[in-house]
Amino acid sequence: HPGGVMVYFSLKEVPDSNIAVVLSFHEPGGALIREFSNQAKEENERLKLKQGGNRFVWDMRYPPAKKFEGMVLWWSSLDGPEAVPGEYIVRLKVGEMELEQPFTILKDPRVSSSQENLQAQFDFIAEVRDKLTEIHKAIKNIRKVKGQITQLKKSVKDKEQHKELIDFADDISKRVTEIENNLYQTKNRSGQDPLNFPIKLNNKLGHLNSLTSMGNFKPTDQAIAFKNEVTKEIDAELSKVYSIFEKDVKELNQKVKDSGIDLIQLE
Repeated sequence: HPGGVMVYFSLKEVPDSNIAVVLSFHEPGGALIREFSNQAKEENERLKLKQGGNRFVWDMRYPPAKKFEGMVLWWSSLDGPEAVPGEYIVRLKVGEMELEQPFTILKDPRVSSSQENLQAQFDFIAEVRDKLTEIHKAIKNIRKVKGQITQLKKSVKDKEQHKELIDFADDISKRVTEIENNLYQTKNRSGQDPLNFPIKLNNKLGHLNSLTSMGNFKPTDQAIAFKNEVTKEIDAELSKVYSIFEKDVKELNQKVKDSGIDLIQLE
């Protein structure tokens, strides 16, 4: 169906919540594309079950990019690519019982693009999605580092004695904050904020994802050039932050150990 793959299955009764019911979609070789479960934490991955006949519609999308809490973007998509026409597998697992069924995604007769062009669009969006995930994972780790440094400074009673350590930690926090601000517009707090503050690198890539996902066409030469240009800037920022994580954060950890500071202090 143009709107997605419809899967029908019947349950004699709805299993207890402690019994996992998993509906998953796979590539021909068995590689997992997406799975939906009655025990999933995310609402958009939760399988809602009823006694008797059940119908589930998979939108044919691969997983979206990972995001972080409070993220606000302008005209941006984190969606994964849409599966190209071809052979796939659906599996239903209820407890230890598992059923499997092959199926075929046919090309929408309204789509004029060739299989090669559809695959090019898929590959392009998958690469953009993966880079967005990498950025957002780095930002989550940056915020983790900054939070730990804040906690460290609160734990240091004798600020003068440990001045060198605090200065070193502050320098790390300052440098990762600069990188964070280059990767993401940290001033965004609501959907209106992107109107007032310039978009940053992850939003540029997310906007490109939105534009390339329109229709069923291979990416334009302009889109490819823009992706390469933005990715080069992103990788430069990521390279800097990875170096800080690998070298400076490890050094800070060692300095804290050597200082004998108790990070957890009981009253």
